[in-house]
Amino acid sequence: MDEKRYSLRYRSSRMEVWRWYWRAWLARYGWWHLLIAAAVTWLTLANSGARFGPAEYSLRFVWIAPLVIALMAAWPQLAFKSQEPVLEVGPEGWSSRIAGKVGSRAWKMVASIQSNHEIIALVSDSGNALLIPRRAFQSESSREAFLSDIRRWHAAKVS
Repeated sequence: MDEKRYSLRYRSSRMEVWRWYWRAWLARYGWWHLLIAAAVTWLTLANSGARFGPAEYSLRFVWIAPLVIALMAAWPQLAFKSQEPVLEVGPEGWSSRIAGKVGSRAWKMVASIQSNHEIIALVSDSGNALLIPRRAFQSESSREAFLSDIRRWHAAKVS
């Protein structure tokens, strides 16, 4: 039985959340937002009684698409919590306490584990992500050990 556990404390920044959001948007969510904007455009034209042609649709889409994208991008910034969380991670999943709120996910509810030079992201099935910055670790070797363990735990639960 693997009893190793991690307890991390760190503060994220709005800029880290912002950068991660736009990377995720380009890689995965952008086309969803454009599809939502297309549907909103169609609905607003259908409900307005306005002439419904390609030119009218295109003109309305040109202002609705940026509005939808801006609203979707605003949500992570509005939901941002600047307080220091306590993150507990182990073979069964992760749990976090921040500003009186508690959240957790079993590894089977984690869709992916993403890592780059600044962030480790635990992305849930819903698309929400827990972002763990590099500074949460005492050293590069402790970060690599953490990443190796969580990938192993995740793979064991989803396969």
